[in-house]
Amino acid sequence: MNFLYDFAHNLSERIRYSKWQLILFPILFSIIGIYVGISTSERDFIPYKSFAVENMLFPLIFFAVGFLLPVSLWRRYAIRFSAGQHILWNKGGFSFAFVLFLFAIFLQAMAIWGDKSWDKIPLDNTRLNLKGYYTEAALRSIDEKSYSVPKDVELARITKNNGITQLRRHLSIFSRPFQVGEFVKIFCMIFVAKLLTDMRINRQMNLCKEFVGFPILVLLPICFFTFLMPNYSMMIIYGLLVFFMLFVQEMNIKARILLIAVLAIPCVMAFSVQNLDKENPIVRVHGVNRIWAFFHEDRAGNDQQNEALQALADGGIQGKGLDKGTIKHHLFGARNDFAYSILGEELGLLRMLPITMALMGFLFTCFWVAGKIKIKNEPYSNYSPKDRDIMFAQNLAWGIAMIFSLNIFFHIGVNLRLLPNTGQPLSFISSGGANLVMNFFLMGMLVQISSLNMDNKT
Repeated sequence: MNFLYDFAHNLSERIRYSKWQLILFPILFSIIGIYVGISTSERDFIPYKSFAVENMLFPLIFFAVGFLLPVSLWRRYAIRFSAGQHILWNKGGFSFAFVLFLFAIFLQAMAIWGDKSWDKIPLDNTRLNLKGYYTEAALRSIDEKSYSVPKDVELARITKNNGITQLRRHLSIFSRPFQVGEFVKIFCMIFVAKLLTDMRINRQMNLCKEFVGFPILVLLPICFFTFLMPNYSMMIIYGLLVFFMLFVQEMNIKARILLIAVLAIPCVMAFSVQNLDKENPIVRVHGVNRIWAFFHEDRAGNDQQNEALQALADGGIQGKGLDKGTIKHHLFGARNDFAYSILGEELGLLRMLPITMALMGFLFTCFWVAGKIKIKNEPYSNYSPKDRDIMFAQNLAWGIAMIFSLNIFFHIGVNLRLLPNTGQPLSFISSGGANLVMNFFLMGMLVQISSLNMDNKT
Protein backbone atom coordinates (compact mmCIF):
# COMPACT_ATOMS: atom_id res chain seq x y z
CA MET A 1 0.00 0.00 0.00
CA ASN A 2 2.90 2.36 0.69
CA PHE A 3 4.09 1.88 -2.87
CA LEU A 4 0.66 2.67 -4.31
CA TYR A 5 0.40 5.71 -2.08
CA ASP A 6 3.82 6.99 -3.15
CA PHE A 7 2.99 6.34 -6.78
CA ALA A 8 -0.24 8.36 -6.71
CA HIS A 9 0.61 10.99 -4.12
CA ASN A 10 1.28 14.40 -5.64
CA LEU A 11 1.75 12.95 -9.14
CA SER A 12 -0.13 15.89 -10.63
CA GLU A 13 2.14 18.29 -8.69
CA ARG A 14 5.24 16.53 -10.00
CA ILE A 15 3.94 16.83 -13.56
CA ARG A 16 3.03 20.46 -13.03
CA TYR A 17 6.17 21.71 -11.28
CA SER A 18 8.87 19.59 -12.93
CA LYS A 19 11.37 21.45 -15.11
CA TRP A 20 10.41 19.83 -18.42
CA GLN A 21 12.83 22.03 -20.33
CA LEU A 22 15.58 19.77 -18.96
CA ILE A 23 14.80 17.19 -21.65
CA LEU A 24 15.33 19.61 -24.56
CA PHE A 25 19.09 19.03 -24.69
CA PRO A 26 18.79 15.21 -24.46
CA ILE A 27 16.23 15.19 -27.28
CA LEU A 28 18.54 17.32 -29.44
CA PHE A 29 21.52 15.08 -28.67
CA SER A 30 19.45 11.95 -29.41
CA ILE A 31 18.53 13.28 -32.86
CA ILE A 32 22.24 13.73 -33.53
CA GLY A 33 22.79 10.21 -32.20
CA ILE A 34 20.22 8.77 -34.62
CA TYR A 35 22.14 10.38 -37.47
CA VAL A 36 25.41 8.90 -36.17
CA GLY A 37 23.83 5.45 -36.01
CA ILE A 38 22.29 5.58 -39.48
CA SER A 39 25.37 7.10 -41.13
CA THR A 40 27.61 4.33 -39.76
CA SER A 41 25.34 1.54 -41.05
CA GLU A 42 25.76 -0.35 -44.30
CA ARG A 43 24.20 1.58 -47.16
CA ASP A 44 22.49 -1.48 -48.66
CA PHE A 45 20.64 -2.26 -45.42
CA ILE A 46 19.71 0.36 -42.87
CA PRO A 47 17.58 -1.14 -40.04
CA TYR A 48 15.16 1.74 -39.57
CA LYS A 49 12.83 -0.39 -37.45
CA SER A 50 15.64 -1.33 -35.06
CA PHE A 51 16.77 2.29 -34.85
CA ALA A 52 13.23 3.41 -34.05
CA VAL A 53 12.93 0.85 -31.26
CA GLU A 54 16.41 1.37 -29.76
CA ASN A 55 16.65 5.15 -30.15
CA MET A 56 13.04 6.23 -29.65
CA LEU A 57 10.71 3.63 -28.10
CA PHE A 58 13.03 2.17 -25.43
CA PRO A 59 14.35 5.60 -24.29
CA LEU A 60 10.76 6.89 -24.01
CA ILE A 61 9.72 3.89 -21.90
CA PHE A 62 12.73 4.20 -19.59
CA PHE A 63 12.18 7.95 -19.23
CA ALA A 64 8.57 7.30 -18.19
CA VAL A 65 9.68 4.70 -15.66
CA GLY A 66 12.31 7.03 -14.20
CA PHE A 67 9.76 9.86 -13.87
CA LEU A 68 6.75 7.90 -12.63
CA LEU A 69 8.50 5.81 -9.97
CA PRO A 70 8.91 8.05 -6.89
CA VAL A 71 12.60 8.40 -6.10
CA SER A 72 11.71 7.91 -2.44
CA LEU A 73 10.87 4.30 -3.29
CA TRP A 74 14.54 3.30 -3.42
CA ARG A 75 15.21 4.19 0.22
CA ARG A 76 12.17 2.33 1.53
CA TYR A 77 12.23 -1.23 2.80
CA ALA A 78 11.92 -4.07 0.33
CA ILE A 79 12.33 -6.63 3.12
CA ARG A 80 11.52 -5.83 6.75
CA PHE A 81 13.20 -7.48 9.74
CA SER A 82 11.52 -8.40 12.97
CA ALA A 83 11.92 -5.97 15.84
CA GLY A 84 15.51 -5.54 17.02
CA GLN A 85 17.04 -7.65 14.23
CA HIS A 86 20.26 -6.38 12.68
CA ILE A 87 22.04 -7.75 9.56
CA LEU A 88 25.32 -6.11 8.57
CA TRP A 89 24.65 -2.34 8.69
CA ASN A 90 20.91 -2.75 8.00
CA LYS A 91 18.62 -1.99 10.93
CA GLY A 92 15.00 -2.82 10.30
CA GLY A 93 15.30 -4.28 6.82
CA PHE A 94 16.82 -4.21 3.32
CA SER A 95 16.03 -1.13 1.22
CA PHE A 96 15.13 -1.30 -2.47
CA ALA A 97 18.45 0.46 -3.14
CA PHE A 98 20.30 -2.44 -1.50
CA VAL A 99 18.28 -4.92 -3.57
CA LEU A 100 19.33 -3.00 -6.70
CA PHE A 101 22.94 -3.23 -5.56
CA LEU A 102 22.64 -7.02 -5.14
CA PHE A 103 20.99 -7.22 -8.56
CA ALA A 104 23.94 -5.32 -10.07
CA ILE A 105 26.34 -7.91 -8.65
CA PHE A 106 24.10 -10.67 -10.02
CA LEU A 107 24.22 -9.12 -13.50
CA GLN A 108 28.00 -9.00 -13.37
CA ALA A 109 28.19 -12.66 -12.34
CA MET A 110 25.81 -13.66 -15.15
CA ALA A 111 27.87 -11.73 -17.71
CA ILE A 112 31.05 -13.54 -16.61
CA TRP A 113 29.81 -17.06 -15.93
CA GLY A 114 26.38 -17.18 -17.58
CA ASP A 115 25.37 -19.44 -20.47
CA LYS A 116 27.42 -18.23 -23.45
CA SER A 117 25.53 -20.36 -25.96
CA TRP A 118 22.91 -17.62 -26.36
CA ASP A 119 24.99 -14.56 -25.44
CA LYS A 120 26.12 -12.79 -28.62
CA ILE A 121 28.10 -9.74 -29.64
CA PRO A 122 27.89 -7.86 -32.98
CA LEU A 123 30.87 -7.73 -35.34
CA ASP A 124 31.08 -5.65 -38.49
CA ASN A 125 34.49 -5.98 -40.12
CA THR A 126 34.37 -5.94 -43.92
CA ARG A 127 38.11 -6.43 -44.26
CA LEU A 128 38.03 -9.74 -42.36
CA ASN A 129 34.59 -10.69 -43.68
CA LEU A 130 33.19 -10.87 -40.15
CA LYS A 131 29.61 -9.62 -39.95
CA GLY A 132 26.67 -10.47 -37.75
CA TYR A 133 26.24 -11.64 -34.15
CA TYR A 134 28.84 -14.04 -32.74
CA THR A 135 28.73 -16.32 -29.70
CA GLU A 136 31.87 -17.16 -27.74
CA ALA A 137 32.14 -20.50 -29.56
CA ALA A 138 31.89 -18.73 -32.92
CA LEU A 139 34.59 -16.25 -31.91
CA ARG A 140 36.94 -19.01 -30.80
CA SER A 141 36.44 -20.76 -34.14
CA ILE A 142 37.94 -17.77 -36.01
CA ASP A 143 41.28 -18.97 -37.41
CA GLU A 144 43.59 -15.98 -37.71
CA LYS A 145 46.13 -18.14 -39.56
CA SER A 146 43.72 -18.46 -42.48
CA TYR A 147 44.50 -14.87 -43.51
CA SER A 148 47.50 -14.39 -45.77
CA VAL A 149 48.33 -10.76 -45.00
CA PRO A 150 50.31 -10.40 -41.73
CA LYS A 151 48.36 -7.29 -40.75
CA ASP A 152 45.08 -9.16 -41.21
CA VAL A 153 46.39 -12.02 -39.05
CA GLU A 154 47.11 -9.60 -36.23
CA LEU A 155 43.78 -7.81 -36.75
CA ALA A 156 41.89 -11.13 -36.63
CA ARG A 157 43.67 -12.11 -33.41
CA ILE A 158 42.85 -8.78 -31.77
CA THR A 159 39.24 -8.91 -32.98
CA LYS A 160 38.76 -12.43 -31.61
CA ASN A 161 40.33 -11.67 -28.23
CA ASN A 162 38.50 -8.34 -27.85
CA GLY A 163 35.22 -10.01 -28.81
CA ILE A 164 35.62 -12.70 -26.15
CA THR A 165 36.48 -10.02 -23.59
CA GLN A 166 33.45 -7.97 -24.63
CA LEU A 167 31.18 -11.00 -24.20
CA ARG A 168 32.14 -11.11 -20.53
CA ARG A 169 30.87 -7.54 -20.24
CA HIS A 170 27.55 -8.09 -22.01
CA LEU A 171 24.22 -9.83 -21.52
CA SER A 172 21.70 -10.51 -24.26
CA ILE A 173 18.23 -9.13 -23.49
CA PHE A 174 15.53 -9.76 -26.08
CA SER A 175 18.26 -11.00 -28.44
CA ARG A 176 20.11 -7.68 -28.15
CA PRO A 177 23.49 -7.34 -26.37
CA PHE A 178 23.64 -4.80 -23.55
CA GLN A 179 26.72 -3.78 -21.60
CA VAL A 180 26.23 -4.75 -17.98
CA GLY A 181 28.40 -1.87 -16.75
CA GLU A 182 25.77 0.73 -17.70
CA PHE A 183 23.19 -0.90 -15.42
CA VAL A 184 25.70 -1.52 -12.63
CA LYS A 185 26.85 2.11 -12.70
CA ILE A 186 23.34 3.45 -12.10
CA PHE A 187 22.29 0.83 -9.55
CA CYS A 188 25.53 1.46 -7.66
CA MET A 189 24.86 5.22 -7.72
CA ILE A 190 21.38 4.75 -6.22
CA PHE A 191 22.79 2.57 -3.44
CA VAL A 192 25.56 5.10 -2.72
CA ALA A 193 22.95 7.88 -2.53
CA LYS A 194 21.03 5.84 0.05
CA LEU A 195 24.16 5.23 2.17
CA LEU A 196 25.19 8.90 1.97
CA THR A 197 21.71 9.97 3.06
CA ASP A 198 21.86 7.72 6.12
CA MET A 199 25.39 8.90 6.98
CA ARG A 200 24.40 12.53 6.60
CA ILE A 201 21.34 12.12 8.82
CA ASN A 202 23.41 10.33 11.47
CA ARG A 203 26.17 12.97 11.35
CA GLN A 204 28.82 10.51 10.13
CA MET A 205 30.53 12.80 7.59
CA ASN A 206 33.81 12.70 9.50
CA LEU A 207 36.70 10.31 10.07
CA CYS A 208 34.63 7.50 11.56
CA LYS A 209 34.43 3.82 10.69
CA GLU A 210 31.31 4.38 8.56
CA PHE A 211 32.99 7.09 6.49
CA VAL A 212 36.08 4.97 5.85
CA GLY A 213 34.28 1.65 5.46
CA PHE A 214 31.40 2.63 3.20
CA PRO A 215 33.46 3.10 -0.03
CA ILE A 216 35.07 -0.30 0.59
CA LEU A 217 31.64 -1.83 1.14
CA VAL A 218 30.42 -0.48 -2.21
CA LEU A 219 33.48 -0.73 -4.42
CA LEU A 220 34.98 -4.04 -3.28
CA PRO A 221 32.31 -6.42 -4.68
CA ILE A 222 31.58 -4.29 -7.75
CA CYS A 223 35.24 -3.84 -8.68
CA PHE A 224 36.03 -7.50 -7.96
CA PHE A 225 33.61 -8.71 -10.64
CA THR A 226 34.61 -5.86 -12.97
CA PHE A 227 38.23 -6.98 -12.59
CA LEU A 228 37.24 -10.51 -13.66
CA MET A 229 35.60 -9.26 -16.86
CA PRO A 230 38.11 -7.40 -17.19
CA ASN A 231 36.95 -3.79 -17.59
CA TYR A 232 39.42 -1.51 -15.83
CA SER A 233 38.02 1.70 -17.30
CA MET A 234 34.67 1.00 -15.62
CA MET A 235 36.51 0.40 -12.33
CA ILE A 236 37.88 3.93 -12.67
CA ILE A 237 34.40 5.27 -13.40
CA TYR A 238 32.92 3.54 -10.34
CA GLY A 239 35.70 4.86 -8.12
CA LEU A 240 35.39 8.44 -9.40
CA LEU A 241 31.60 8.32 -9.08
CA VAL A 242 31.78 7.34 -5.40
CA PHE A 243 34.59 9.84 -4.80
CA PHE A 244 32.74 12.85 -6.24
CA MET A 245 29.42 11.91 -4.61
CA LEU A 246 31.29 11.91 -1.29
CA PHE A 247 33.22 15.08 -2.09
CA VAL A 248 30.12 17.26 -2.59
CA GLN A 249 28.84 16.39 0.90
CA GLU A 250 29.35 18.67 3.86
CA MET A 251 32.26 17.31 5.93
CA ASN A 252 35.16 18.45 8.06
CA ILE A 253 38.54 19.33 6.58
CA LYS A 254 40.24 16.11 7.76
CA ALA A 255 37.78 13.93 5.87
CA ARG A 256 38.19 16.05 2.73
CA ILE A 257 41.99 15.83 2.90
CA LEU A 258 41.70 12.05 3.20
CA LEU A 259 39.54 11.92 0.05
CA ILE A 260 42.07 13.98 -1.92
CA ALA A 261 44.93 11.76 -0.72
CA VAL A 262 43.05 8.63 -1.80
CA LEU A 263 42.40 10.15 -5.26
CA ALA A 264 46.11 10.90 -5.64
CA ILE A 265 47.09 7.23 -5.28
CA PRO A 266 45.70 5.95 -8.64
CA CYS A 267 46.95 9.12 -10.38
CA VAL A 268 50.51 8.44 -9.19
CA MET A 269 50.19 4.77 -10.21
CA ALA A 270 49.00 5.75 -13.70
CA PHE A 271 51.93 8.13 -14.24
CA SER A 272 54.39 5.53 -12.97
CA VAL A 273 53.30 3.12 -15.73
CA GLN A 274 54.97 5.26 -18.40
CA ASN A 275 58.41 4.46 -17.01
CA LEU A 276 57.97 0.68 -17.33
CA ASP A 277 59.65 -1.28 -20.09
CA LYS A 278 57.50 -2.56 -22.93
CA GLU A 279 58.37 -6.18 -22.09
CA ASN A 280 57.34 -5.81 -18.46
CA PRO A 281 54.50 -8.27 -17.63
CA ILE A 282 52.53 -5.46 -16.00
CA VAL A 283 52.41 -3.55 -19.28
CA ARG A 284 50.85 -6.54 -21.02
CA VAL A 285 47.85 -6.55 -18.65
CA HIS A 286 44.65 -5.50 -20.41
CA GLY A 287 43.91 -1.88 -19.55
CA VAL A 288 47.39 -1.13 -18.25
CA ASN A 289 48.67 -1.44 -21.83
CA ARG A 290 46.33 1.38 -22.85
CA ILE A 291 47.75 3.68 -20.18
CA TRP A 292 51.31 2.77 -21.19
CA ALA A 293 50.53 3.33 -24.89
CA PHE A 294 48.99 6.73 -24.06
CA PHE A 295 52.37 7.96 -22.81
CA HIS A 296 54.20 6.47 -25.84
CA GLU A 297 52.49 8.01 -28.85
CA ASP A 298 54.66 6.24 -31.43
CA ARG A 299 53.92 2.73 -30.09
CA ALA A 300 51.18 0.28 -31.05
CA GLY A 301 47.94 0.60 -29.14
CA ASN A 302 47.18 4.21 -30.08
CA ASP A 303 45.74 3.46 -33.53
CA GLN A 304 42.13 4.21 -32.60
CA GLN A 305 42.86 7.47 -30.83
CA ASN A 306 45.34 8.60 -33.49
CA GLU A 307 42.76 8.00 -36.21
CA ALA A 308 40.10 9.81 -34.20
CA LEU A 309 42.38 12.80 -33.69
CA GLN A 310 43.33 12.78 -37.36
CA ALA A 311 39.64 12.80 -38.30
CA LEU A 312 39.11 15.94 -36.22
CA ALA A 313 42.13 17.52 -37.92
CA ASP A 314 40.84 16.55 -41.37
CA GLY A 315 37.51 18.18 -40.57
CA GLY A 316 39.24 21.48 -39.96
CA ILE A 317 37.12 24.57 -39.45
CA GLN A 318 34.31 23.93 -41.94
CA GLY A 319 34.19 20.12 -41.95
CA LYS A 320 33.84 17.75 -44.89
CA GLY A 321 30.05 17.90 -44.91
CA LEU A 322 27.31 15.55 -43.71
CA ASP A 323 27.90 11.89 -44.57
CA LYS A 324 31.24 12.68 -46.21
CA GLY A 325 33.43 11.48 -43.36
CA THR A 326 35.62 8.41 -43.78
CA ILE A 327 36.63 7.45 -40.24
CA LYS A 328 33.22 5.93 -39.44
CA HIS A 329 33.64 3.28 -42.15
CA HIS A 330 36.77 1.62 -40.77
CA LEU A 331 37.37 2.67 -37.15
CA PHE A 332 36.27 -0.02 -34.67
CA GLY A 333 33.61 1.26 -32.26
CA ALA A 334 33.21 4.51 -34.17
CA ARG A 335 29.49 4.95 -33.51
CA ASN A 336 29.94 4.51 -29.74
CA ASP A 337 33.45 5.28 -28.50
CA PHE A 338 34.36 7.87 -31.16
CA ALA A 339 31.07 9.58 -31.97
CA TYR A 340 32.62 12.98 -31.23
CA SER A 341 35.32 12.43 -33.88
CA ILE A 342 32.74 11.26 -36.43
CA LEU A 343 30.82 14.50 -36.01
CA GLY A 344 33.99 16.62 -35.87
CA GLU A 345 35.22 15.28 -39.22
CA GLU A 346 31.93 16.06 -40.94
CA LEU A 347 30.86 19.26 -39.16
CA GLY A 348 34.20 20.89 -38.41
CA LEU A 349 35.23 23.05 -35.48
CA LEU A 350 32.77 25.81 -36.40
CA ARG A 351 29.72 23.56 -35.91
CA MET A 352 31.16 21.33 -33.18
CA LEU A 353 31.69 24.29 -30.89
CA PRO A 354 27.93 24.90 -30.36
CA ILE A 355 27.38 21.16 -29.76
CA THR A 356 30.19 21.08 -27.21
CA MET A 357 28.84 24.19 -25.50
CA ALA A 358 25.38 22.60 -25.43
CA LEU A 359 26.87 19.54 -23.69
CA MET A 360 28.50 21.81 -21.10
CA GLY A 361 25.21 23.70 -20.65
CA PHE A 362 23.40 20.41 -20.12
CA LEU A 363 25.85 19.44 -17.37
CA PHE A 364 25.38 22.84 -15.75
CA THR A 365 21.62 22.34 -15.59
CA CYS A 366 22.09 18.90 -13.99
CA PHE A 367 24.26 20.37 -11.23
CA TRP A 368 21.86 23.31 -10.91
CA VAL A 369 18.96 20.95 -10.12
CA ALA A 370 21.00 19.28 -7.36
CA GLY A 371 22.32 22.55 -5.95
CA LYS A 372 18.92 24.26 -5.76
CA ILE A 373 17.52 21.67 -3.35
CA LYS A 374 17.68 23.04 0.19
CA ILE A 375 18.26 20.62 3.06
CA LYS A 376 17.51 21.34 6.71
CA ASN A 377 20.50 20.99 9.02
CA GLU A 378 18.87 19.29 12.00
CA PRO A 379 19.51 16.37 14.37
CA TYR A 380 18.32 12.93 13.32
CA SER A 381 15.18 13.01 15.43
CA ASN A 382 13.99 16.27 13.84
CA TYR A 383 14.07 15.03 10.24
CA SER A 384 10.62 14.20 8.91
CA PRO A 385 10.21 11.38 6.35
CA LYS A 386 9.75 14.04 3.66
CA ASP A 387 13.00 15.77 4.68
CA ARG A 388 14.87 12.46 4.39
CA ASP A 389 13.33 11.81 0.97
CA ILE A 390 14.43 15.27 -0.21
CA MET A 391 17.96 14.65 1.08
CA PHE A 392 18.04 11.32 -0.76
CA ALA A 393 16.73 12.99 -3.93
CA GLN A 394 19.52 15.57 -3.77
CA ASN A 395 22.16 12.83 -3.50
CA LEU A 396 20.55 11.11 -6.49
CA ALA A 397 20.71 14.38 -8.44
CA TRP A 398 24.42 14.75 -7.59
CA GLY A 399 25.00 11.17 -8.75
CA ILE A 400 23.12 11.70 -12.01
CA ALA A 401 25.11 14.86 -12.74
CA MET A 402 28.36 12.99 -11.98
CA ILE A 403 27.49 10.10 -14.32
CA PHE A 404 26.76 12.44 -17.22
CA SER A 405 29.90 14.47 -16.50
CA LEU A 406 32.18 11.42 -16.40
CA ASN A 407 30.71 10.06 -19.65
CA ILE A 408 31.04 13.35 -21.53
CA PHE A 409 34.48 14.40 -20.26
CA PHE A 410 36.02 10.95 -20.67
CA HIS A 411 34.58 10.55 -24.18
CA ILE A 412 35.74 13.95 -25.42
CA GLY A 413 39.09 13.57 -23.63
CA VAL A 414 39.74 10.23 -25.34
CA ASN A 415 38.75 11.59 -28.76
CA LEU A 416 41.11 14.55 -28.30
CA ARG A 417 43.79 12.17 -26.98
CA LEU A 418 43.92 13.97 -23.66
CA LEU A 419 43.12 10.75 -21.79
CA PRO A 420 43.88 7.03 -22.32
CA ASN A 421 41.29 5.06 -24.25
CA THR A 422 38.45 4.16 -21.86
CA GLY A 423 35.68 3.23 -24.30
CA GLN A 424 33.11 5.54 -22.70
CA PRO A 425 30.12 6.50 -24.89
CA LEU A 426 29.01 10.09 -25.37
CA SER A 427 25.76 10.56 -23.44
CA PHE A 428 22.69 10.54 -25.72
CA ILE A 429 24.81 10.85 -28.89
CA SER A 430 26.53 7.47 -29.04
CA SER A 431 24.16 5.23 -30.94
CA GLY A 432 21.63 3.06 -29.07
CA GLY A 433 22.34 0.38 -26.49
CA ALA A 434 22.08 0.27 -22.72
CA ASN A 435 23.78 3.64 -22.31
CA LEU A 436 21.05 5.52 -24.18
CA VAL A 437 18.07 3.92 -22.43
CA MET A 438 19.64 4.25 -18.99
CA ASN A 439 20.50 7.88 -19.70
CA PHE A 440 16.82 8.56 -20.31
CA PHE A 441 15.95 6.65 -17.13
CA LEU A 442 18.26 9.05 -15.28
CA MET A 443 16.66 12.02 -17.02
CA GLY A 444 13.22 10.83 -15.90
CA MET A 445 14.48 10.77 -12.32
CA LEU A 446 16.16 14.19 -12.68
CA VAL A 447 13.00 15.81 -14.11
CA GLN A 448 11.03 14.37 -11.18
CA ILE A 449 13.63 15.63 -8.68
CA SER A 450 13.47 19.12 -10.22
CA SER A 451 9.90 19.46 -8.91
CA LEU A 452 11.30 19.42 -5.35
CA ASN A 453 12.71 22.90 -5.90
CA MET A 454 9.16 24.18 -6.24
CA ASP A 455 8.05 22.08 -3.25
CA ASN A 456 10.70 23.72 -1.06
CA LYS A 457 9.61 27.20 -2.05
CA THR A 458 6.02 26.50 -1.22
